[in-house]
Amino acid sequence: MENAITPEGILIYIRPIVEYWYYSLIVGVFLIIAAKFVEKISIALLGFLLGINVLFPVLLNQFPQLNEWFAEPAYYQISMLVFGVIVAAVLFALYKSFVFIAGFGVVALIGYYLSDFALQFFDIQLGFNPLYITASIGIGLGILGGLISSKKSSEVISVMSIIAGSGALSAVIVGFIIRDNVDEKMTEPLYSSIFIGLFLLMVILGFVWNFKNPKKTGGGGS
Repeated sequence: MENAITPEGILIYIRPIVEYWYYSLIVGVFLIIAAKFVEKISIALLGFLLGINVLFPVLLNQFPQLNEWFAEPAYYQISMLVFGVIVAAVLFALYKSFVFIAGFGVVALIGYYLSDFALQFFDIQLGFNPLYITASIGIGLGILGGLISSKKSSEVISVMSIIAGSGALSAVIVGFIIRDNVDEKMTEPLYSSIFIGLFLLMVILGFVWNFKNPKKTGGGGS
């Protein structure tokens, strides 16, 4: 398959973390420590991380000809940063909608899978396609989740920021560990385990810092 995930393909995705780790390091630390202080800045930085570490590599993987244009490291870095800033600006401008969509998506999926599990577990027989039931429950709960998320946007953004920041920092640390033999080590279970362990530790520390610190006042406003 042309787009199969091979070591070479994975390198496209992890290049921003391995070669330009300092962007993810700085943004990741900020998102974990200051997420509840500045809601709108956090959503912009979330967009920046999403742009440089996820969407930009996906773009290059889907359109390999772009790699020729960005063969020069300076061109690659500038294009990556511009793309990240664009995504950050979009999320900053539409952050209320983004929070609703995020809440809707997560809760809708949970509702869909739980209702589907319940139908199968209790062996409920319907005279029509059960998808109508599971999809309706998912959509209904998703709308409710989206509305609640919009009302609690500060907390939602904080949680998302902690998760994204923890993921970025964990990836940077693992990237440093394997940077000498990235293509050989990145698929080894040991390093996946290290990443998961670091990620969970940072998420816990991030939650403790943001939600247990009495000095925090929460929210950057809407």
